[in-house]
Amino acid sequence: MNDIVYAGDANPADGKLPHAHSGYEIICFFQYGEVECGGRIYSFSEGDAAIIPPMTRHNTRYAEGSMRAVLEHALLPVRTVRAVRAKYADGLFDAVARASAYFSKDVPERGIILAAYGALIAAFVASYSDGTEHSPSVAAVLDSIDANFGDAAYSLEAALRALPLNYDYIRKLFAKEMGLTPHEYLIRRRMERAREIILSDAANSYAQFTVSQIAESCGFSEPLYFSKVFKKYFGLSPSRYAKGTVNPEK
Repeated sequence: MNDIVYAGDANPADGKLPHAHSGYEIICFFQYGEVECGGRIYSFSEGDAAIIPPMTRHNTRYAEGSMRAVLEHALLPVRTVRAVRAKYADGLFDAVARASAYFSKDVPERGIILAAYGALIAAFVASYSDGTEHSPSVAAVLDSIDANFGDAAYSLEAALRALPLNYDYIRKLFAKEMGLTPHEYLIRRRMERAREIILSDAANSYAQFTVSQIAESCGFSEPLYFSKVFKKYFGLSPSRYAKGTVNPEK
């Protein structure tokens, strides 16, 4: 039970095509993450972990430096993609990291130690994974934002007012379930996409994107406003952020 069949670094290229695992997949995200499953995109921030049930067809996007583990024969209360948010995930990250150190070793104690870490990982998932379904109205807002955040013509206010419930009630319900307002969630989705593009660009000298191109792909019609929002969110302008990624000591 709770057999670790993989624990180690997560290769971003491995998850780009739709796939499924026979066990529970746990992905510990470095910087950002997305899991696309069933026509929906689940968004994760740095320090979050995604829990993906067995035989769930999905594809993923995340930064290098993320870790993952796969548990087979685990009994977990997770039937759809779930999250362990950053404020609860330190112990889970540590367990996955320690399991990965032993997974690649050929030592006599390997099986016993991995069994212990498998049980520990399962305990963290069972205790801290977000096991509640979103209300239909909040799910509708999430679907609308996830499907349209890259469109500069998208009106979040219009999407909220189109729902058959009071506008202020929807905003308060969303904030209660998600821990941030619909607008904050929209900005987070756009900023995470911008960071992903910039990090991809910084790692590949042959893929050069202008600030205008990045802004447009993230739903901003004005590059200057995009740069202002990015700097407020990450503390650096897009160009400085990219340079800091390539040469973090400078």
